[in-house]
Amino acid sequence: MRNVGLTLGCTAVLGIASTSWGAVGDVLVNEDFESYASTSAMSAVWAGFDGTLDLALGSDGLGGSAGQSAFHEGGSVNEQMIPGGAVFPTATEWLKLSVDIFDDDTNLDPPVAGVSPDNKRMSLGMRWFNDNPFNQIAENILELGMYNDTVPNAHHAYRAVIFNGAGGPTGNIQSWGGWDMGTVLTDPLDPLSEIDVNTFQGTGGAVWNRYSVIISPDTVTFEFDTGADGTVDFSDTFTDVITTAQGFDRIRFGGPSGITSLGGGNHFDNIVLERIAPIVASLLGDYNDDGFVGIEDLNLVLQNWNANVTPFNKLLGDGTGDGFVGIEDLNEILGNWNAGTPPPPGSVVPEPTTLALLGLGGVAMLRRRR
Repeated sequence: MRNVGLTLGCTAVLGIASTSWGAVGDVLVNEDFESYASTSAMSAVWAGFDGTLDLALGSDGLGGSAGQSAFHEGGSVNEQMIPGGAVFPTATEWLKLSVDIFDDDTNLDPPVAGVSPDNKRMSLGMRWFNDNPFNQIAENILELGMYNDTVPNAHHAYRAVIFNGAGGPTGNIQSWGGWDMGTVLTDPLDPLSEIDVNTFQGTGGAVWNRYSVIISPDTVTFEFDTGADGTVDFSDTFTDVITTAQGFDRIRFGGPSGITSLGGGNHFDNIVLERIAPIVASLLGDYNDDGFVGIEDLNLVLQNWNANVTPFNKLLGDGTGDGFVGIEDLNEILGNWNAGTPPPPGSVVPEPTTLALLGLGGVAMLRRRR
C-alpha cells in the first residue's frame, strides 16, 4: 500500500521553506505506485513531465517483478515535495533514501566495435531547490541510477554535489568491490561535469536493482543491492560531506537534472525516504557485537575452525568475509584484542578450547591462509 508521507512532530519556518521534524522510524515517503489507476493520477502526486505509469512491470521488493511502476524517458523529471517540508540528518536521526530501478540489460557486454555503448542517463534524486526562475539555486544534490558507460560495461552510478565540507566526494572516487571505476566528467556543457561519478559493472540480464544512500550529518554512504534481494553487495562511504542549512525538500525521478537519456528510459519503484537510527561502525574483531574483542569472539572462530560458512557470518567465525574460518579471522581478533569496552569482571569465563588454543595466536600472526 502506498504511503506518500508520514511526518511526526512540529513544523517550523526557515526562510521561505518549512522544516520537518520527526523521530527515528518515520517514513516520509513510501511509494510503490500501486494505488494509481492512471498516469494522470500519478502525476497529481509526482508533478512534472514524461513520467508514465506502467501497469505491468513493477518490483515486488524481493528481487522479482510484480505490480506497477513509474517509467520515465528522460529529458525532464517528475518530482514530489517531501511532506512536511525540508528534512535534515542529525546526530540522532539519519536519513535513508532508496529506490528499485529496472536494468533492461541494454548495455553491451562485451563491447561491439562500431556500436554505441549503453548511454542511459536516468536516476532518482534528492535535493533542495529554490524554485526561483531568475536565480536558480540547488544544494545538497544526490543522485542514484545510471549514467552512460563512463567506463566499458559500467553504467550504474551515484553522485553527490553542492554540500558543505569538501563539497562532496571530490577527488575521492573509489571502485566498488574491485569493479570498474568511474571517471570525472569535464565537459562544461554537461550538468554533471562538476561531479565525481562512480560507476560499477552491470549485473548482466534484465533485473531490478536497489540503490540507496544513507545520510549522516557529515557523511554519505551509497549502497547497491544487485537484484534487489535485500543484500547490499557494494557500498562506498564519503566523509566530510555536510548537508547545508537548506536540507532536502524534494525527490525526483527521470533524467539527472532533467537531461536527456539517449539510451532510453527506466522503470522506478519502491521509492522510500525514512529516518533511521545512526549506524555505529562495527568494531573489527568483535564477532558477537558486544562492543568488546575478547574470549567470546575467539571462541566463535575456534568452534568453527576450518569451516566453510556464509561470507561475513561473524557468529560462525567469518569476520573477514572470505567464507572460510581460519587464520585471517583469528588474526583480525588477535590484532584487535581487548579493543572496546570490557564486560563486567567475572562475566566471561574462558572455555577450555579457548585456553588450549589461545597459543595459536603467536603462530597465527605470522601465517596467513593461502
